[in-house]
Amino acid sequence: MSRQALHPWPDELLGKLKLLPDAPGVYLHKDRLGKVIYVGKAKRLASRVRSYFQPGGEPDRKTGQLLRQIRDFDYIVTASENEALVLENQLIKEYRPRYNIRLKDDKQYPYIRITLQEPFPRVEVVRRIQDDGARCFGPYTDVRAMREALKFASGTFQVRSCHLDLPERTVPRPCLDYQIGRCSAPCVGYDKAGPYRRRVRQLVLFLEGSDRKLLDSLRQEMTRLASQQRYEEAARVRDRLRRVERTVAGSRTVAGLVGDLDACAVVRDGREACGVVLRIRRGRVLTSHHFLLQDRLASETAAFLAQLLREYYARAGDVPREVLISHELPDRPAWEHWLAERRAGRVRLAHPRRGPKHGALEMALANATFKLREHALPGGTGRGRKLQRADVALQEALGLYTVPATIECFDISNFQGREAVGSLVFFRDGAPLKSRYRRFRIRRVEGVDDYAMMREVLDRYYGRLSAHAESPADLVMVDGGPGQLSVARDVLRQYGFHATELIGLAKREEQIHREHDQSPLALPRSSPALQLLQRVRNEAHRFAITYHRLLRDQRTVASELDRIPGIGKVKKLSLLHHFGSVEEIRRAGRDALAQVRGLTRQDVERILAFFAAERAS
Repeated sequence: MSRQALHPWPDELLGKLKLLPDAPGVYLHKDRLGKVIYVGKAKRLASRVRSYFQPGGEPDRKTGQLLRQIRDFDYIVTASENEALVLENQLIKEYRPRYNIRLKDDKQYPYIRITLQEPFPRVEVVRRIQDDGARCFGPYTDVRAMREALKFASGTFQVRSCHLDLPERTVPRPCLDYQIGRCSAPCVGYDKAGPYRRRVRQLVLFLEGSDRKLLDSLRQEMTRLASQQRYEEAARVRDRLRRVERTVAGSRTVAGLVGDLDACAVVRDGREACGVVLRIRRGRVLTSHHFLLQDRLASETAAFLAQLLREYYARAGDVPREVLISHELPDRPAWEHWLAERRAGRVRLAHPRRGPKHGALEMALANATFKLREHALPGGTGRGRKLQRADVALQEALGLYTVPATIECFDISNFQGREAVGSLVFFRDGAPLKSRYRRFRIRRVEGVDDYAMMREVLDRYYGRLSAHAESPADLVMVDGGPGQLSVARDVLRQYGFHATELIGLAKREEQIHREHDQSPLALPRSSPALQLLQRVRNEAHRFAITYHRLLRDQRTVASELDRIPGIGKVKKLSLLHHFGSVEEIRRAGRDALAQVRGLTRQDVERILAFFAAERAS
């Protein structure tokens, strides 16, 4: 359906299109009630906004859904693309448009806040950041992990969590936190400002992930106290040091990484996605934050990644010098500028394809896959999908809309046109589902014509699916190149399966052929996506070869054994199944033949007599 057929644009709107400035800015699409339903930014407003309303042409899935609702638009010109990004973020927060990507559970996540501006700082949990001199860490999407961190911090560094205005306001006796060792009770004068603030600085180093600085600080303090013969205090610092050392030793490290960075990755499945941010400090995974994202349009994965950056770094307590991203962003410089403003220093976005940083991204992607799968389990709100890393890698490599939970693959096997057969294998969640396997004996094709054989197999299978109102798998694969791909698309269209994702995998070069792509896709041999496709294709080939050999052996058996009196089709197949070949049957003795299921004593004597006569002649 063309864009004009989708909606007849009024003259007033078309007139506004002619007045659009050729400048960077933000545009706002509105519905018939004047409500903002989509906010976007553009390097050139004129060309970007007009692209939505061009006459003719087939709109893509995303544009088509949006165009059905648009009745008006507005725009705001900015001085640069960087300002457009900042304004876009602000307007999305303000209007919460229906068709922009957003958090599935849009809530205020908690932070750990340390009031460094106070004489005796305290630690507390808040859900909003204020610019008042306090230091915030978070947001924590895993509240249990945050509580565990607080429990460790209070027991190790003994920083107060009460709201007393110290030192002006004090109390006559300490609270329960002092009794259980979670506070040093500065409220009753049991601790002085100097030692107290020193422990606060150590707590900050711990939450920052500055392990080396923290351990050095504790060792120096313990040595100083011991040299002053303050042994009880030195023993307490020693215990604190041991607790921190055990915690640091048990944390996960990323081999080859030594600096501070965040690894941001997104895994999507249709309209839902999960974004994960791994905070890696000094080569150690400090915390992991995940966000469930939702989109009413068929946006690209990069759009989900942009929303992850928008959601997390608008709330983040700190921004590192380097941020790793799982997908390329078309407007990377603008995002780097936006992050640099939040950090008050230069920030680099990187998309590494090898090395330790690529390993960190793979870890983030694996976590995102797990979190999205966890959300999709029957106990969650998803669709009961069991996402696998290889399935997600395949979706990313092929640019599919959803993660392909099911894959079906077709293969043809023949020898000089004789005993030609086709096979279908079916995989679900990366594992074969043999109850859905099918095999086909070619009936309509004479001679060697792989394309015609593939057409016959596909026509018989998808004709049956169509007759029973069933659907193909999420991804259909044929063993072959562009020719087989074209045949498969013709058959799928014939039976109404227009939207089915389709690829071909050529054996020799292991290249993936996709529709509308001039050049095939070549993935690294180590790619889990390629390995999954190879596993499916090899299983289809094995299944076809097995059937082809069975038919060939049946023909061989018929030519040799049809002349034995009293040995029919069933007994011939039993003989072949037991011995494997006619030659083995010829060499078998009386006792061996008697072991064959279904043969009588008379059958054994007939077989022995037949081959004895054959040898005598």
